[in-house]
Amino acid sequence: MKDYKEEFYKLLELVKGDEGFAFSRFSDGEMTILQNQRLELAEGHFIQGDVYGPNPIKAPIPYMEEERKSFVPEKHGEFRQRLLDAYTFRWKNYIKGIPSQNEWGGALWKAAISLYGYDDFSDLSFSNVMINSNYHLFITEMIPEFKKREDKIVLVANKNSKFGKMPFKIKKYFAVGTNCIHNDIGLIEDMKDYITENDIRDHLFLFSASSLSNVLIHELFKDDTKNNSFLDTGSSLGYHLQLEGWKGTRTYLRSYWTGQNDPILLQEDLWQ
Repeated sequence: MKDYKEEFYKLLELVKGDEGFAFSRFSDGEMTILQNQRLELAEGHFIQGDVYGPNPIKAPIPYMEEERKSFVPEKHGEFRQRLLDAYTFRWKNYIKGIPSQNEWGGALWKAAISLYGYDDFSDLSFSNVMINSNYHLFITEMIPEFKKREDKIVLVANKNSKFGKMPFKIKKYFAVGTNCIHNDIGLIEDMKDYITENDIRDHLFLFSASSLSNVLIHELFKDDTKNNSFLDTGSSLGYHLQLEGWKGTRTYLRSYWTGQNDPILLQEDLWQ
């Protein structure tokens, strides 16, 4: 059994601490790729093979540029293998968040457990640990910790990001574009070079780059398990980065920042 709020505070303690750590979110999109099923977010439609089947479904609203991506099993086997390596990698303080038992009827949780291949789930957590009913904790307790380290914050986020609303400073910014899981894979070597050439230590790397985040975190952490920390923030900084896509697709952000008081702000993940 895992407790939703307790898992948030475990992560918060890692952020506060001196040890290097990594947290990587394997949400529904990542699980679709790991199950080798078609995934596509296009301007006017989406495909999610393991959940909705292989046929395009009309998007309720157009997907913005920063949200678009595509995984085709016949073409992108190398990326899936990278993602699988990231998911099954084990090391002290290397945490993977997965879908919960009360999401998607529990099907993705079961798939995640099956794919993991181990009986010890101590290094697994919730992919939603910083959003939904924990989002107010992210805003009020975790972001202040980011601010304490703002001279050592590195961010990977969409090229359309703006920083006028950011509550903390960014030392270094790596931009990604549309379908970054393929088009920006070169960031692996770019970021490794940045760390090595600048002797980067005690920095906190934040990632908001779709499934590329998982691969980057794995590649960087496995070479640097003590000196730096790597945190997959997902969409949780979308409002602060002044991006647009979340307004139509991220109910928890829209509800929190517009005062809609949607039930999602009370939603807790379960693992029993």
